[in-house]
This record gives sequence, structure tokens and C-alpha cells, in this order.
Amino acid sequence: MAATYLLKSKNIFDSVKDKPYPGIVVIEGKKITGVYPEEDLDKYVDADTKVIDYGEKMILPGFIDSHMHAGWAMDFVDETFCVDLGPARSFEECMELMKEFGEKNPDCQVIFGVNFNFFNLDEYIVPTNKLLDQYFPDKPAMIMTWDVHTYYANTAAINAAGFTKDTPDPNGGIEKDENGELTGCFNDTAAFAIGKITEREPEKRKASLRVFMNKLNSVGVTSIGDVYPCGNNKPYGLFKSMEDELTTRIHFYPELLTFDMKDLDEYKNTYNSDVLQFAGLKNLIDGVLTVWTAWMLEPYTNKPETAGFPAVPAEEVKAKIMEACAAGCNVRIHTIGDKAVRYVLDCFEEAEKKYGKLDRRHNMEHIEYINPADIPRFAELGVVANMHFVHCTYYVDDAIKYLGPEREKYCFNWRAIKDTGAIIGTGTDFPVVLDFNPMIGVFQAITRRRTDGYPEGGWLPEQCLTLAEALQIYTYGGAQALNRDDDLGTLEAGKLADLVVLDQNLFDIEDPMDILNVKPVMTMVGGEVVYEK
Repeated sequence: MAATYLLKSKNIFDSVKDKPYPGIVVIEGKKITGVYPEEDLDKYVDADTKVIDYGEKMILPGFIDSHMHAGWAMDFVDETFCVDLGPARSFEECMELMKEFGEKNPDCQVIFGVNFNFFNLDEYIVPTNKLLDQYFPDKPAMIMTWDVHTYYANTAAINAAGFTKDTPDPNGGIEKDENGELTGCFNDTAAFAIGKITEREPEKRKASLRVFMNKLNSVGVTSIGDVYPCGNNKPYGLFKSMEDELTTRIHFYPELLTFDMKDLDEYKNTYNSDVLQFAGLKNLIDGVLTVWTAWMLEPYTNKPETAGFPAVPAEEVKAKIMEACAAGCNVRIHTIGDKAVRYVLDCFEEAEKKYGKLDRRHNMEHIEYINPADIPRFAELGVVANMHFVHCTYYVDDAIKYLGPEREKYCFNWRAIKDTGAIIGTGTDFPVVLDFNPMIGVFQAITRRRTDGYPEGGWLPEQCLTLAEALQIYTYGGAQALNRDDDLGTLEAGKLADLVVLDQNLFDIEDPMDILNVKPVMTMVGGEVVYEK
């Protein structure tokens, strides 16, 4: 039978074997016919077959970013929506960037800065509404932190959102001073609420989604998991209206706590194509380490008066997990602190005893710190550890301050969890991390170093992965996390032809820093070329 495409390479990494090998990838229509020795080429060629010899370049499955917030991301790639504060090294620079943005975009309803990281500033400054009012006295202005869990708002933004000191705050996310007045700091669910003032009209968001898809394809990403929180408006209807245009497969996970299980069938029937799928439900249960909101078993070393707390009521999360499992729906939960990790593992274990094992995998997100007693439980329960390689580099010098030297050893324990036989998925958490290039994640998985090479030898290097493991996690592991491993994640017969061709063989690279310079020359989704350099 003749092929549509026949792709030759001396370096095919199929995500099944641990090393690349020479051969041909045979593609007919949307699917892979198989991967064969080069001498079999003539069996699959006719006048219409497109034969491409990639020589030493590396062919592998398309990268699967199984955890990102696409509803936000499609806006964040649009330079008319927000300004990236990441390059700033002082608070004054942040303010100058926001002022310039406001001047360039006078029609923007909010002067919006993202990727703010006070750890990167020359002087550690936490913004308040009074401080922001000095720069933006009249127009709404907001800053979002790099972890996407905290907003700092000026008084005009607070007023536009309708917040007052008397606004109900069931989850403790609205910060107040000693007099009960708002400080302008909004954490977790309160942050998501005030973020609604940045909403935009659908046509602008469609244009942003097209740009976003092109950017994903240009770095070799062929599938994503879009997890709650997903922006200020649920983007699912927008995705559906553009289903024929999607060049990256979208698997989305609405908010668990507010989801009505009566709507499950409607979601499954409406969003069930091979490019757009309702894939389960997601929620957070705690916050983040940097502002002491990750839920811990023991108090923080540098703030011993707290061990963090649930960002939403823990008993409500448990009740909704049980409700979802009773309905046969899989769940993903954001868990960063060790108490959060243990609590949710306990919930999944209880649900399995009560309702039986689902035919779809649950995920737990981030797992930035874990008690060693819980490491084997992912494999035992069949729960995917969805861990994000780029995140660990933010904590290289800071985790020990929050946790102390003994607990620090259990941060981002990829190797320990993988060695139990657990499934690991990964993603960038974009726009929490403002780069979705998989080469950065691969580099950091095998080195545990920042992109500037620091620290020499890596942070907790005993937790490093091999190159083959990192690539398998970024492809097949992602497919398992999304419950698409029957048709995605490896180069095998019968699977959808989602693949990427890199400009060099990663396994030939001696200095891992050079991985950061590797780029795709072609990306294919479902047998269609969606990017070519």
C-alpha cells in the first residue's frame, strides 16, 4: 500500500526504545503505517508519495505539553494584551515597562503586567495598591506574579472589579492590613476573580489563538492539556468554533468544584474529536511555596507560624473528587505541599475502594515537595505524577530557606518517583513559565540547571533523568497523562502521525547546554505539515 509521506532518517526516536535508530517512518493519511528498515522503502512508494530524507536529523513523536493554561496562554502571547515583566531587575523597571505598554495600547482597559518575580529584583518589593497608585492613579493597573497565583492591583482595578473590604472571602485570598483595609494583594481564587476585569471580545481572542497555535507548532508541540484555571472566560466554546483550524490537539479540564456532573454527557458529546476533547476535571487544593500557601505537614522553616493551608476547602475538594469518580470522570489536582499531596492521594485511594478503578487515569500536578512515605503511592494507585521540569529551577537557592536542608532533599523528586514504576507526565505550565519550548524542559530534566548553567552540577543531581527518559515523558508520558496513549505519544503502527523533526540528533550532543539551541525543522499533526522551517 502506497504512503502519503515517507520520512527517512538515520536517527528515529520512537519513544519505545531508549535510543534512536535508522529507518523510515511510513505515513498514510492521518496515521503511521509503521517504522521500517530503509530497504523496505520501495514497498510503500508510488508517484504520489512524498519522500523526504532528513539525513542525520532526528525524528520523534510530537511533544505533548500536558499541563498548560491555554485560555490564558492565547492572550499572553498577544503583546496588545499584556506586558512581560520578567526581564526587569528593579521595581522601577517594571513600572516603566507597564507605562510604555499603556502608552502603546491606550484602548486597553487594564494596564496589565505579567511574569512578575520579586526574587529577580535587585530589591525585594511586594507591591500594594497604594504603591501602584503612585504610578497609575486613575486607570486600572494589575501585576500578575510568575506563578499565576497572585495579583497586585491598584485602587482603580479594585474598584473596577467591585471589591471592597467587606467583600466575602471564604478562602482567605483577599489580603488586608491590620486595620482591615485592602492591600491590593489577591491570592489564588481571589486572584482569578479580580482577573476577570481583563476579559476581551471573542474576535481578538480568535486571532490570539491562531498566533498561539503557530508558536506551539514552531517548537514541536502537537498536543496540549488545557487545565483550569483557563483564563477569565471559559474558552471551550471558542475552541469549538475554531475546531477546523486547530493545528495542536487540545484536551481540556474545566474546574472540578463548580462543575455540574449532570453536564458530563453534554461535554463528552460536544467535545469528542481527535483534535478537541473534554478530558476530565481539574482543581487546585493549595497555593505555592513562595508565598507560604503550599499546604505542608510541618511549618515553614522561614515562617514557622504557618504550615500553609488549603486554597479551597479541602472537604469540598474531596466531595467533588468522590462525585466525579462515582460518575466515572477522571480528575487532576494541583498539589505542591506534602500535606496537599498526601491528602489527595488519600482521596484517590478512598474513591478507588468505594467506586472501583476508573478506565481513565487521574493526575496530580506539580508535586514540588513530597514526604518520602508517599513516593511509592503513585505507582500503587496508578495516578500520574504530572511534574514540571522548568519549575524546579525557580527554587534552586530558595527551597532551603522555606524547608530547611532535610526537607529540601525531597523537592521535585522525579527520579525517586519514576524508579517506583509510576507514570510521569510533564508540561510547561505556560503562562506560569513564559516559555513553552520543550528543549528547555528536556535540558532541565537531565541537568536540573537553569538555562544560564547554574548551579554547576545541578540542584539535587541525584534526581536527574536520562535524555531518553525525558523525551519519553515529554511524548508518551504526556499521552498517558491525557489518556491518549492508544493513539498518541509514540511512533508506532496505527497511531496518529504527530511528529517533529529536530535539526540535529539530541543523543550526539556532548554539552547539554547545546540542547537549548536545537530547533524543529518540521512539525506534523495528523499527517499534515503544520510547521516547516
